[in-house]
Amino acid sequence: MTSPIEPSHVRTARASSEPILELRNVDFCYLAARRSAAEVLGGSRLHKINMIVRRGKAHGLIGESGSGKSTIAKLLLGLTAPQSGQIFFDGELLTPDRLAAFRLRVQPVFQSPLDALDPITPIGKQIIAPLLVNFNMKSSDCQARLAAAISAVGLSGEILGKLPHQISGGQAQRVNIARALILDPEVLICDEPVSALDMTVQAQILNLLSDLRESRGLSLLFISHDIRSVAYLCSEITVLKRGSIVESGSRDEVLLDPKTDYMKSLLEAVPNSGLGLETASPSNPCSQPAGRRDLPAEGW
Repeated sequence: MTSPIEPSHVRTARASSEPILELRNVDFCYLAARRSAAEVLGGSRLHKINMIVRRGKAHGLIGESGSGKSTIAKLLLGLTAPQSGQIFFDGELLTPDRLAAFRLRVQPVFQSPLDALDPITPIGKQIIAPLLVNFNMKSSDCQARLAAAISAVGLSGEILGKLPHQISGGQAQRVNIARALILDPEVLICDEPVSALDMTVQAQILNLLSDLRESRGLSLLFISHDIRSVAYLCSEITVLKRGSIVESGSRDEVLLDPKTDYMKSLLEAVPNSGLGLETASPSNPCSQPAGRRDLPAEGW
């Protein structure tokens, strides 16, 4: 029986500034017949995208609706292929013959937690489903991994027999994260993972993602239109506008010293208290929590 590629406790020691995911000169355009209204208005293509997600780091991807954020997520999950340019994973070119192994090491966390779950299947079975499908494991052989996964996301065993309609949105997102973790991936692609949750629960999920990054050596691509959440979680940020990168750099470089009028306008739209000059609290999830992690501190 095949087992997940590398235990997370080994990866933690390897966390560094080296790239784990990289887009090089990537172009992508949807066919006209498949374009949504948002895509027709400017988000239907990506143009010369160069972006690096570093090992063990959280990288934020900011942009308005239709800017191409979710298209980048699909490319980095191997769900679609660029029309030109290259995608690298762990230093190697991502080719069709490497996709199966790649998809075990890079897992998604989606925007709407309840919609991402099968409404008629118990939670426990949904969490272990990736093991059954990818490694041909029996349910009885998955129990140790299942217990570890739900513990890692702060859930108890009582939830395993429930159906999705019997749990809250915050619990559902923890279930989705546990399902992603069950394969012991190296990267989580988080596409608007807190936007459907209320403010207090957003804070809890952001803290959970930060803790998982530190404890498991995970790399995160955190996609959001919410600058506050990105400022709170991520040490590097890329900004998209209509399919092109307009800013990229460290959190402080992008948010404290923006170079473009577009980024300045996005920052002006953030409420005065939104970027984290105060002490962290559940009602203000995007201020930096003291002692939680080692992010750039200047000005925050």
